[in-house]
Amino acid sequence: MEILSQYEVQTIAGKFRVDFVVELNGHKIGFECDGKNYHDAFRDEWRDGLILHTEEIDTIYRFKGKDVYWLLDDCIYIIYKNDPFIFNNRYEHFCSNLVSQATLEYFITDELRYRNHEDTLIGIDIKNEDDKVIGQLSLETIRRGKNTNGYWRRLVEIVVSNPNSSLDELIELYKQRKL
Repeated sequence: MEILSQYEVQTIAGKFRVDFVVELNGHKIGFECDGKNYHDAFRDEWRDGLILHTEEIDTIYRFKGKDVYWLLDDCIYIIYKNDPFIFNNRYEHFCSNLVSQATLEYFITDELRYRNHEDTLIGIDIKNEDDKVIGQLSLETIRRGKNTNGYWRRLVEIVVSNPNSSLDELIELYKQRKL
């Protein structure tokens, strides 16, 4: 396994950096750790679609920085549920002791829905011992190859059909419903 930080991907709309990429057995999995002040979620959707379109990255996980800080074990478990091949066989034995009950329950009830979609947005309420919500784990996952009609593919089509426009121009036109 190799972990590559600030991994550059050349797309049809320019070069983008993925915070880090795990490369193992021919698979590349990208990870983005978003701070609230540094990311525009809508622009990130376009960017992630363009990165996946290159076929260089197989999956992009997009975590909020606060979740990585406060709920790291839950974040790792979500990665495990989708890409178990990057973990050794010991993780499965120990993970249930590390992960919040809310995240474990989410995957009991919604795992098939999560696994069968190309684009997934997860929101899991994290509760304390008194069953009071103390936070929410948020994650966006985008995968290549789960279906052929993924939302990100539509965004890539817009970029391809407008080769002389910048990504920012296309996003603005899209927001104005002109594309």
